[in-house]
Amino acid sequence: MNENRAIKKGRLRILDPRPKLMLMASASTACMLTSNLWYIASILVVLVVTLLIGGMNLSLLWNRAKAIFMLIIMLFVIQTLFFGMGRADAAPLLHIGGFGFVYTGGILLAAMLSLRLLVIVFAGLILLEGEIRDYLLALVQMKIPYTFAFMVVIGLHFLPILREEATNVYCCMQLRGKDFKKLKLTGKIRAYIGICLPILVSALRRADEMSIAMETRGFRSQPRRTYMRQLKMRGADIALTILFPAIFVGLYFLVKFL
Repeated sequence: MNENRAIKKGRLRILDPRPKLMLMASASTACMLTSNLWYIASILVVLVVTLLIGGMNLSLLWNRAKAIFMLIIMLFVIQTLFFGMGRADAAPLLHIGGFGFVYTGGILLAAMLSLRLLVIVFAGLILLEGEIRDYLLALVQMKIPYTFAFMVVIGLHFLPILREEATNVYCCMQLRGKDFKKLKLTGKIRAYIGICLPILVSALRRADEMSIAMETRGFRSQPRRTYMRQLKMRGADIALTILFPAIFVGLYFLVKFL
């Protein structure tokens, strides 16, 4: 019975949170410390393979990250078209009406930034495979002050809620006759401002209510807190915690000497 339940949850969900935190931290740090496209692409491949082996469906992966993908594609196009304009040492690959567009340096920079964003997105998706309270316990057991750990966990907890509220506001505006596809750029900006304002007001209201609830329950009244349960790392969790950063270090030297 327990085995069937674990299989339904997926391999990533039954892992201790600390290997997943180590994977996210090491992947994000590694991609930010280098500008080698092949190395950043290899980090991205490791994250995708980890998600697939961990039991995440490709359709679910696409549904969770498609909005970010569209943003990354837009940033890639803008960076490719306009990076290098006005620089005497940059030779454009495309000329339109006497103006130069698409520079080699812009393509390389856009590819690097896009791959970095994808690495950060996929690393964040790994954290979604788990319970929020487990990450709180993991951070506390890693000797991080529980006040800071609580703030991080609350931020992770509110992200899906804010996303759901944004979807609801978007659907309400469509039901009232707002067709986003037919709007011009200025109309889309006004429409998206109309979406952001209710979400901002709702977030402030939730933060105020949560602060009152925390104060009435004596949050931070004692320097130390007790917890009903403790996380225990198994042998596989310890091995993965060591293995993930070792993989990225090994990939760095492999790409460097190829």
